[in-house]
Amino acid sequence: MFFFDRAFRSFFLGGSLFAVVAMLVWWLNYPQSSSSFSGVSPMLWHAHEMVFGYALATVTGFLLTAVMNWTRSDSASGVSLMGVFLLWLSARIGFLWGAPLEAIMALDMLFNLGLFVHFAWPVYRRKLWAQAGLAAKFLLLIFANGVFYAGALGWLDHAALCGVVLGLFLVLAINLTMMRRLIPFFTEKALGLAERPNSNLLDQLALVGFLALMVAATFFPTHWFTTVIAWPLAAVHLLRFKAWYHPKVWSVVLLWPLHFSYGFMIFGMVLYGFAGLDWLAPSLALHALAAGGIGLLCSSMMARISLGHTNRNVFDPPKAVFWVFGILAVAAIVRVVLPIVDMSHYVLWMHFSQLGWVVAFGLLTVLYVPILARPSPEKDTGIRL
Repeated sequence: MFFFDRAFRSFFLGGSLFAVVAMLVWWLNYPQSSSSFSGVSPMLWHAHEMVFGYALATVTGFLLTAVMNWTRSDSASGVSLMGVFLLWLSARIGFLWGAPLEAIMALDMLFNLGLFVHFAWPVYRRKLWAQAGLAAKFLLLIFANGVFYAGALGWLDHAALCGVVLGLFLVLAINLTMMRRLIPFFTEKALGLAERPNSNLLDQLALVGFLALMVAATFFPTHWFTTVIAWPLAAVHLLRFKAWYHPKVWSVVLLWPLHFSYGFMIFGMVLYGFAGLDWLAPSLALHALAAGGIGLLCSSMMARISLGHTNRNVFDPPKAVFWVFGILAVAAIVRVVLPIVDMSHYVLWMHFSQLGWVVAFGLLTVLYVPILARPSPEKDTGIRL
């Protein structure tokens, strides 16, 4: 049962394949559609599934694998892991097949609960309090998804979009925590650099500021106070980006996407500042964080971790993976930057971006099926995380 020995295999492969299917379905239903997904509009379905379907699957694969390494336990392995994965998968299929929304909600919320328990329980048992912040974010994701379903079922007015935005920012907060730990480490190891200390002050400002932006973007994205939060926060992250960056990162295929995605997240914070002044639509800022930030970050983390945890060399990835990241970077630029330059062709830019995402994740899936769906080679040549 090697496929469920660690969470990265099932959730990375499932998340990558679902990214193709979900974006292709969104492309077919944009800009106009007479269909709905279990009573949910295509736009809200797309937004929810990109956060709680694709992005959360990748985060699950990484962190349920990591927590087993941290605690030296089999906390998320075998039958229990398969159960969590099937809950995630069933909720995704439920939307596509038009199952009753109440049933989908039950499956999806059980997946969220299972993710929290499988991460938080070993952390508590081993008293790894440094990971308590991640556990708290998984708990808040249960609340955010509940808010979405309460809105989608008509129990709370205007709640569905709020739940999605909260969920997006919580996934981003988890990703930023991962980036804080891994980008400096990967950069130093790949380029042979000396270890450089991180600023605790910048870390604290980045955390508090991002939580403030989450509240602002969810409840008053076009208020001037959002600008007051967003632009100083972008400056804080820019200082941290500068400390981590090195010109040689562009020569390492599994490294530059991490820096590019972080840069796009900072760009999204800047755009939220303009949204607060009502100079551009908040959706552009949101997609800078999502398409440019999460899309590239999660795909590059999947590409690297899959190699390291299957005893392969992380410095020798499949050659074509370069095109995956290149296409995703271009798709993010087309989705966010070109509408700012030329709004008259907005639908065209959307379609180009959607198809770029489909091609990129389709290629990533093809490249990594042999790595994830087969037992690991015996020779240990990888660098495990």
